[in-house]
Amino acid sequence: MTDQTQQFEQMTPLADPATLAQKLGTDEDDASMLLALDLASARFRGQTRNPISLTSETVTLDAHGTRSLLLPFMHLVSVDSLTINGVFYDSTDFEWSESGMIRLMHPMPDLWRSVQIACTYGYAQIPQDVQEAVLDLATSMYPMLQSNAYTSYTTGTESRSFNQQLQVGYSAQWSACVNRYRVVGAW
Repeated sequence: MTDQTQQFEQMTPLADPATLAQKLGTDEDDASMLLALDLASARFRGQTRNPISLTSETVTLDAHGTRSLLLPFMHLVSVDSLTINGVFYDSTDFEWSESGMIRLMHPMPDLWRSVQIACTYGYAQIPQDVQEAVLDLATSMYPMLQSNAYTSYTTGTESRSFNQQLQVGYSAQWSACVNRYRVVGAW
């Protein structure tokens, strides 16, 4: 996987540009191909609400008066710090799961914006099924990005007709993969 940053969302693409270039029979620096990969990666991240790539951040969440908290992350790798209502919790005071849950010994207070968590989540290596779904969508997008999207255009009352290639749909593989990696969020 190359360390190329996407132009659209400033993140690493979810598939290797060299693989897409080989699949399309084009150069690795083809602007339309890179844009297709960028757009397909951004669409996957947007539909899953999941960056997929390894990400470290600190977020503020609501506490709901329970012992457990569902985090808005998938594939939790580490919890670096946890503070609830100004009280720091040591790693022995709570447990966490890879699926994005935190559980404490005692209930948290029922206070909005009272949980601060610094954590790392996502994948160091993009899962193969995500790569394949993104490559397939980028392959579908590529032809329309190379050609004019309009088949006709009238300036008087501004009438447009779009090329059929703009109607890129989703495969069953795409839908299944999006559902598998979709983050449902905190409750």
